Amino acid sequence: MAKLKPGAITIDLVGGGIYGDVEHSDVSDLLESARALMTLVPRVQHKGLWGLGKAFDADCYIHTTDKRYRLPDEWHERPPRNLGLEADMYRGQASFPASRKHIIIVVMQTNRLEHFRFDWYSGLVGSVRNGKVSRSTTGIEDMIAPSRAEHERRKAEVESRKPPKQLAMPLSF
Repeated sequence: MAKLKPGAITIDLVGGGIYGDVEHSDVSDLLESARALMTLVPRVQHKGLWGLGKAFDADCYIHTTDKRYRLPDEWHERPPRNLGLEADMYRGQASFPASRKHIIIVVMQTNRLEHFRFDWYSGLVGSVRNGKVSRSTTGIEDMIAPSRAEHERRKAEVESRKPPKQLAMPLSF
């Protein structure tokens, strides 16, 4: 059984892409989390469902455009019952908690295109085809590429506006 691992991901059920924060997480952990989240699809499938997501820890998201969608009642309890998800989170250095195992499910009523517009820091790490998670990204449109390009353009513009660095002249006495 796949378990939730540390690392933020978004699964685009419409386009088939899996996006993850590769700067802070291992791709294999991100894909295992995607496999675990995909087990929720049969129970949350509805007309507005466009994606699933997970924060670095065990916060999970149901992305939908349906403003009336509600989670099953037993998923509102702490810990949620009949969820079928397990978290395998690690502890940080010196045994400080780096993440938590307590799973929380939140319905995010969001527009798909707007979501990807603000998710410029993620990368395309895999795909979902016929309900199966794969590392392959062949034929998958990178929904984040335009946002990432815009972010890089703005970053370069800010750098170009900075005053030139003043060189220090060594003084000898």
